[in-house]
Amino acid sequence: MKTTQAELEDQITALRDELATLTKSLSRRGSAAFEDLEGRASDLYGYVQDRGPEVARELRKQARQIERTARDNPVASIALGAVVLLVIGALLRRD
Repeated sequence: MKTTQAELEDQITALRDELATLTKSLSRRGSAAFEDLEGRASDLYGYVQDRGPEVARELRKQARQIERTARDNPVASIALGAVVLLVIGALLRRD
């Protein structure tokens, strides 16, 4: 069965209309997803801003503890550093 020029043009028009509908639908969904993501980022920023000083104190406390442990166990610290570097090297080599 042969397709006429008019039938092809009708099919192209139908495809264009369907593409326009899909584009509008995706645009609406993308906009809604962006607004949701923007709201989540704003909430997270507020949470971090509220808890920032507390988190910073805890990080400093943990850093001091790590420093003391490294100072008390220099050989173990060097060995741990070597293991970490080997793991990083192995991960980078996988690419």
